[in-house]
Amino acid sequence: MMTRFAAVTIVKHREGFWHFVPVSWHWLTTHVSSGDVATITAAGLAALVAATVAVRAYRKQQEEARRVERSKFYAEALRVVEEYAEAPYRILRFDGTAEKRWELTESISGIQSRMSFYSGWMEIAAKDEVRMAYAELLKAVRSEAGEQMKAAWLGKATTKNKQVPLGLALPRIATDAARATTVEAIQTDLRR
Repeated sequence: MMTRFAAVTIVKHREGFWHFVPVSWHWLTTHVSSGDVATITAAGLAALVAATVAVRAYRKQQEEARRVERSKFYAEALRVVEEYAEAPYRILRFDGTAEKRWELTESISGIQSRMSFYSGWMEIAAKDEVRMAYAELLKAVRSEAGEQMKAAWLGKATTKNKQVPLGLALPRIATDAARATTVEAIQTDLRR
C-alpha cells in the first residue's frame, strides 16, 4: 500500500512497517497531474489564508482586551482622585469623636496610598501624555483638597443632622481643569 503526499511517499511493507521515501520535484511533476497540483496548491493557499485570518483575529481580540484593561485602570486612577477631592466634605461632616477621627484618617491615608500606587503605575505603564496629565491632576487635587482638609479639621464638629447638608461647594477649579486634560489624554490613548 502506498500513500502519496506532496514531498514524501509513505510505503507500508508486508510486515506492517511504514517508512518514508523522499520524492523528487522531477518525479512529482512527471507523475502527478496538473489537476492534482492545482488542488494541492489551492488547499495550501486556503490553509494559509485561514491561518492568516485566525492570527489577525486573535491579535485584534488581544488588542481589544488590553484596551479594556487600560480603560479600567484609568477609571480606577480617576476614581481615587475623586475620593481625595471628596475628603474635605467628609471631614466637614465629622462628628468630633475619636473613633470617627481615626476612621477618617485611615480612610484618607488609604486614598493617598492608592493615589501613589496609580501614580507609580502611570510612571511605568502609561503613555507620556497620560502620565504627565495624571501627575498634574494629582498636583492640583493635593493642593486644593489638601488646603480644604486643613481648614475642615479646624472647623466645628457636626453634631446635628441639620448640619450635614453643607450648602456649599468647595472650589476645585485647578482639579477640574487638570481632570479634563487627563480625561482627554486617556481618550486619545484608548483610541490608538
